[in-house]
Amino acid sequence: MASSLYRRIYSGDSLYSAWRKVKESAFSSSSETIRNEAKDFESQLPQSLSDIQRALSKKTFTFQKQTGVAKIKANGNARPIVLSPIPNRIVQRALLDALCRIKFVKESMATPTSYGGIKTKRVSMAIADAKAAIGKGAGFHIRSDIAEFFTRIDKAHVMRLVAPHIKCPDTIALLKAAITTDLANIDVLRRQRLDDIFPIGVEGVAQGSPLSPLIANLYLHSFDQAMNDGEVTCLRYIDDFLILGKDMSCVDRAFSKAQTELKKLSLEAYPPSANSVKASRGPTAKGFDFLGCFVSAGLVQPSTATRERFKKRITSDLDASIRMMKFSIEAGEISPKGSYSGALQNLDRVILGWGKAFSFCSNSQWIKSLDDYITSALAQYETEKSSIFQKSNGMAQRRMLGVRLLKQSIQSEAKRSDGY
Repeated sequence: MASSLYRRIYSGDSLYSAWRKVKESAFSSSSETIRNEAKDFESQLPQSLSDIQRALSKKTFTFQKQTGVAKIKANGNARPIVLSPIPNRIVQRALLDALCRIKFVKESMATPTSYGGIKTKRVSMAIADAKAAIGKGAGFHIRSDIAEFFTRIDKAHVMRLVAPHIKCPDTIALLKAAITTDLANIDVLRRQRLDDIFPIGVEGVAQGSPLSPLIANLYLHSFDQAMNDGEVTCLRYIDDFLILGKDMSCVDRAFSKAQTELKKLSLEAYPPSANSVKASRGPTAKGFDFLGCFVSAGLVQPSTATRERFKKRITSDLDASIRMMKFSIEAGEISPKGSYSGALQNLDRVILGWGKAFSFCSNSQWIKSLDDYITSALAQYETEKSSIFQKSNGMAQRRMLGVRLLKQSIQSEAKRSDGY
């Protein structure tokens, strides 16, 4: 007979709550594929959730294969993102909610100096605590992040940490399967020589899984405890951490200690150097970058690198829309995200999300500067769109604007009704 913990995972309330969270994330995704997958799942409710519930209750649920996406970062390196089908994410989310009721997990997630992946915590809180420490005399800092963190997590160690506190073989088996990465496109990634960056072996958990932040916090709980022993303050947001202390020598000692603690977990942090973007060291009075912000005693604002990435995103998305509008004319098809209306909606979502993320920052000058940049980029976009528009016929103009033809809408609906 299943334990109460396992039954909680597949209860109707738990699965529906998990679906609502997955739906919210999927519907706000910039990926049209993910949004459409969520819409398809929703269109089959309640049967789609009932199927998951039945499989879990019979202990026959199987996680579907995922898709590995190598997201290219600003430095040219690839970040491994794993996209899971909707049923996978619902079960992972329901499992997460159940695990968070366990005393050991609650205690680990209640660590006052840990912020990432905890629903009651925010980046703004980490920044506020950093400023508070500076205000109390922390005149020096070292900021770093843990190299290749998610891909180097020892899954067996994670299971050894949590298994004594779960005492339910069915839940343990489900958790083990939930943090296993099985990619449908592994052959493609191998041909591209990108398979090595994905956590497909005994080490590593998938970035993109609802369980990843929890695993990260459990894995680094001992690190948090060791680092906050009274001499310094060490604030951590998943794999980024900040050491603050009264003098440089105590901060340096703490960083050496951090490397020792991380080595126990087969991890290491980037050492601070003059030309490192991953780590920094020095007086807090000069300010420093942390969690995408520039932080000093009297000022918090998005860092220069963060603002440049935002501007690059705006320009890149608008440029892509121009290319897709040209393609829609040649191919005779609408590319929703690349259409005029789609591009503006996407841009508005990006601005809204960015505004929410940095609403706690001070100094309004950076806001005006970015708004001016967006206005200028939109003016350039409008000029290019108008040039293409004037050279196109009425049908092509409709496709560019993102307004479908009534004829196409009727044909599509007819095909769907006929079972195609």
